[in-house]
Amino acid sequence: MDKILSSIFTPLATVFQRWAAKRRPKGKKVELNQKRIFIFPTLAGWLYFVVCMALFLIATNYQNNLIHAISFLLISLGVLTIHYTFLNLSGLVVIAGEGRNCHMGELAEFTLILKANNLRRYESINVSFKGERDSSKVYLVKKREKKLRIATLARTRGDFSPPAIKIETVYPFGLLRAWSWIELELGSIIYPKIEQGRLPHSIESDLDEGIGQNNRGDDFSGLSEYIPGASLRHIAWKHYAQGRGLLTKDYVGQENRKLWLSWDDWAELPSEKRLSVMTYWALEFEFQGVEYGLALPEVVFSPSNGPQHLKAVLTALARFELRGRL
Repeated sequence: MDKILSSIFTPLATVFQRWAAKRRPKGKKVELNQKRIFIFPTLAGWLYFVVCMALFLIATNYQNNLIHAISFLLISLGVLTIHYTFLNLSGLVVIAGEGRNCHMGELAEFTLILKANNLRRYESINVSFKGERDSSKVYLVKKREKKLRIATLARTRGDFSPPAIKIETVYPFGLLRAWSWIELELGSIIYPKIEQGRLPHSIESDLDEGIGQNNRGDDFSGLSEYIPGASLRHIAWKHYAQGRGLLTKDYVGQENRKLWLSWDDWAELPSEKRLSVMTYWALEFEFQGVEYGLALPEVVFSPSNGPQHLKAVLTALARFELRGRL
């Protein structure tokens, strides 16, 4: 019996999903209107409808004017609920914001801006990604604009476009649910997982002893003007506190501490594991202030450090195509 019902309802569900997807608005900015909002009774709404019909039948059968009045009052209230539930979404403008890059397995956060395109109050609106249970609740009562962040689990690395966003409300009585699916132009980069592994083989200096010692053994050679992207650990904070500007400390021998994160250094690992270990060491070397380069097939970055270099390295690791490699 289950197979028969599945064979009947599965094609119908597929047809409905395709129809709904065509009605789903797309873009950087979306305004909800009559063509983009669905509305349907909740479980409480169906029970309310049954009670109204029962009261109406009882009043008709017994010709009781008082019960007639109560049933008509409840039915009128239900009709008004349809109107107000729909208006609690109608005219709402949703604007795509920025996405935050993260590592695979973490929550990818995105910024949305909700604006009221009229003078109405918007209350108790839930916003969430498709498939996510957690949602953000929005009220636009005094303020006509609200910025919020919603998140979804990042399951794969690379360029990431989140699933459709669901905006729904059961305001004011919970008898009906009005909702809309929208596909905003949101995006972020999902870096590989962070997994600790052994040091790379291709080290140009004896980094095995120096990686955790914060430049011990290097002789201080003076101060130089700060260059954007330089490691924060080398900034002369005492001089900065004295009002002498932003300077960085230079060490003799520091320039020899350069290494390469080479794809071939972890040949014994599977590709995804290899990328995860390279991600770990990129973060570790950046924290230690060590200059490091990246050598992937068809992608090479010269040794350097700083936030921009780290972002470029992690982005290259995230977008790396396996192309049949083990």
